[in-house]
Amino acid sequence: MSTLSRTIYRIAAWLFVAGVTVQVFLAGMVVVASQWGWDRHIGLGHSLGLPLLVMLVTAYTGRLPGRLKWLTWALFLVYILQADVIIFLRGSAPVLSAFHPVLALIDFALGITLAQRAASLCHVAAGGESLLAGTAVSSRE
Repeated sequence: MSTLSRTIYRIAAWLFVAGVTVQVFLAGMVVVASQWGWDRHIGLGHSLGLPLLVMLVTAYTGRLPGRLKWLTWALFLVYILQADVIIFLRGSAPVLSAFHPVLALIDFALGITLAQRAASLCHVAAGGESLLAGTAVSSRE
């Protein structure tokens, strides 16, 4: 179960990163190219919560190291802050709402970090050490 959960986590993490990348493209289509409305960007943005929820569950069922669990929760909280708090402050606190794209950069960076670390965990050496900078993986975590 642990190996399957880690694989699912890795897939969900890369889907999240791909989704953030598409989000930037969709915003560019609205702001720069003046081609589309915000509906696609908003719809995809809210659907990005699904891979995050999958990541949270599989972080525990896959027995990921504590640091990766913590980073997954941090990503989830940044996403909630960005998608469901900051953006709705446009009228009352426009300067704060301007952090919406900045938080997208943090989403992307955390997503990449987690996806890469999950990939290394899926290739754990027989000795119990991850291929990534000494992140130890044991059955106790």
